[in-house]
Amino acid sequence: MSFSVVILSGRAANLVPCVQSIFACEPSLPTTSIVVVDDNAREGAEAALPPLTWVPGQRPFIFARNANRGIAAVAGDVILMNDDARLITPLGFTRLSEEVQRRPTVGVCSAGVRGIVGNPRQLARPQPEFRVEPHGLAFVCVYLPRPVLQRLGPLDERFVGYGFEDNDYCQRTIAGGLQLGIWDGCVVDHSGELPSTYRTRPDLPVLFEHSRRLYREKWGRDA
Repeated sequence: MSFSVVILSGRAANLVPCVQSIFACEPSLPTTSIVVVDDNAREGAEAALPPLTWVPGQRPFIFARNANRGIAAVAGDVILMNDDARLITPLGFTRLSEEVQRRPTVGVCSAGVRGIVGNPRQLARPQPEFRVEPHGLAFVCVYLPRPVLQRLGPLDERFVGYGFEDNDYCQRTIAGGLQLGIWDGCVVDHSGELPSTYRTRPDLPVLFEHSRRLYREKWGRDA
């Protein structure tokens, strides 16, 4: 396999079905190619899962910082996936990898999403078509080629609130002359069946506004 799956997780009840969905759809994927950046999920999840690659998360939890820890732990391409999502397409990640490798101008490619996603254009369509996204992608489940990661560098860890680190990375991708894409031949379920740990925080509005203000200062506009 030319890719690893990086999952940030602080909830064992999410992590177990998320990982099980990947192995059900990708039975040939080496178990150690699942990299979990642990934010207190390991203790309750490890016994229910095959041997994975565990990376200690840094606290307090910051999405960009922990994502960077997982990305740095592997050598190849990365599928960055939320622990409240489930893969539902047989061989979906393999096909997503093949699709992106056929398109060297693509810097970030989202799977089609069934359920909740900030950009409605990422909602999965029935046919497995590739679509160019002109503005930005929510990082529910995205493919990040290693050459692009090496060229653009890590996610911006100044985004310590909620959101906008993905908007920022997408803008950096576009500024670098690369495309954003959505490929509906790989679909993940993000319907809310697995609850979001982050979006249920009582301080979410404050965290969101902090990141939005930083994005506006960096890019001179809202996302």
